[in-house]
Amino acid sequence: MQFRSRVSVLLIFVIIGSFIPIFFLPGQIDEGELPMVIGILGGSLLLILVALFGMRYEIGETQLRIKLGPILFGKLLITEITKVERTYNPLSAPAASLKRLCVKSAKRDFLISPADEKEFIRTLKSRNPNIIVEVSDKDDWYRFWDWDI
Repeated sequence: MQFRSRVSVLLIFVIIGSFIPIFFLPGQIDEGELPMVIGILGGSLLLILVALFGMRYEIGETQLRIKLGPILFGKLLITEITKVERTYNPLSAPAASLKRLCVKSAKRDFLISPADEKEFIRTLKSRNPNIIVEVSDKDDWYRFWDWDI
């Protein structure tokens, strides 16, 4: 079963906002170089957005596979997963949102952000009923780190 990553609206604003100041540098770019600069910036932005919207988590019969587009980021045996808990840890991870799940095992932990968390956890538990789940949902309008698409 495949689950896409939730994508934070705040993260999209930060990424797009980081590109805006480049267009307001007066006299820094020659007119002949402008198409090349716009092409490089546009390509970079497109690559970042494809990476954000291409994150997915695949639950097979025995493995949880974390993919960034066609690239396998990591995998974990479902029988080794001991706990799934809520986290807002901002560390770099294959998660395009700050509202994350920490999937823990004895060997490794992954921070992920599946869009359909309840179905994701239900599917994991169906394959390994021994997983401890500590996920609480507090959806309030002022929790900007929960603003996802």
